[in-house]
Amino acid sequence: MIPENFCMVSFNSFFTKLAVLFVSYFTPISEMVHVMLIFLAFDTVSGIWASLKSGEKLESHKLRRTVYKFVWYTIAVMASWMMEHTFSLSWSNLASLIAGFICFVELKSIFENIAKITNEPVFMRILKIFKRKSSETISEITDGPDDQYTDKHQKSENGKD
Repeated sequence: MIPENFCMVSFNSFFTKLAVLFVSYFTPISEMVHVMLIFLAFDTVSGIWASLKSGEKLESHKLRRTVYKFVWYTIAVMASWMMEHTFSLSWSNLASLIAGFICFVELKSIFENIAKITNEPVFMRILKIFKRKSSETISEITDGPDDQYTDKHQKSENGKD
């Protein structure tokens, strides 16, 4: 005879096993996810503080955005880690690069908030350095690091080299 709660026990057992499988699969990136959570929490706390100091009204949709950011940040790191390991791209450190970039963006936001809170010129200078360096890096990525290579490559293709 089958017990009354047979289906419920099997159902719960299945989801427990699935949860354990999920957690164990992503254990190697748990530190990255935790660090992202900490950066996001610091940004949230400093953002609230800066808003209160400047007299801005706190709005729930802005706080809700923090939850969405954490979910999507985590998905981005998890997806990049799965791609890295499924396709043997361990040389790329893709998940680390993405998590590092996300933390850098949050750190920049934290410095912006601290600059608003303290009105300290040190944080304003740090922010200017961040902006200058990040715009240099972005232009290097979009324009290419060396235009001479492109010119030389085009000349050799045209037979002029």
